[in-house]
Amino acid sequence: MYGLPSHCTHTCPHFSIVLSLKERIVMTKHRVILSVAVLGLWMTNSLPASAATFFSTDFNANDGGFTQSTVNPLGASPSGPWTHGSTVGVGGSGGWTAGPEEGQGNPVEHLLTSSVISLADSGAVSLSFDHRYSFEQGWDGGQVLVSLNGGTFAPVSGASFTQNGYSGTIQTNDDWGYTDDMNGLDVFTGEAATFGSSLANLGSFNAGDTLQIRFRGGWDWNGIGSDPSLGWQIDNVALSVNPVPLPAAAWLFGSGVIGLGAMARRKLAA
Repeated sequence: MYGLPSHCTHTCPHFSIVLSLKERIVMTKHRVILSVAVLGLWMTNSLPASAATFFSTDFNANDGGFTQSTVNPLGASPSGPWTHGSTVGVGGSGGWTAGPEEGQGNPVEHLLTSSVISLADSGAVSLSFDHRYSFEQGWDGGQVLVSLNGGTFAPVSGASFTQNGYSGTIQTNDDWGYTDDMNGLDVFTGEAATFGSSLANLGSFNAGDTLQIRFRGGWDWNGIGSDPSLGWQIDNVALSVNPVPLPAAAWLFGSGVIGLGAMARRKLAA
């Protein structure tokens, strides 16, 4: 408790001025400290977290854990499924290739599916891959799909791509003739003779979720792209996550604000 000068009462004007000045100094310091803490809290919750790659393969040493399969309900005679090769990727490196298909009698699809990939962190997931292709424009094409926690594979929409997305749609006048065929789908079609990188946002997922990526190439009755040696070639597949900001960070800043406020009150009472 502040002592009064011996010659003053508690209404002493000199003491009142000194006390008021000390209060203002302490409270000003309090406001500055509190403002800095609040600014730090805002920055913690506002600045984007850095994306972290949690899966990647360049297919150089092996097939990256991908497996191939064929959808052939009408008894086509395809030339072959997806194959892993040491020279079909970017710059003659390892990669996967499928097609082209021509004159096989009926439409056929070749599927390339990743192994099950687990997420360690919650957040927004993005997919990137390098590829090139030569499809018969508007008749044949390639699509990307994703499966969550072992569920049904769903197409990655054209709107999800942020770079080098689908280039067209498969026609609907001549039906391929089986359930869930590729008629009318947004796909990579036409020709991209050199490798380019495609990027897509897959959505937000939780830690512990599992994903699988699938590349779906489809060819109808006949006809191929302008390059008879090229179907669809894929390399450098990667998945990244933008983690959700940790609640602990906000808690720490909040605790700091409370602690600083208590410190200022102790100074004022001293």
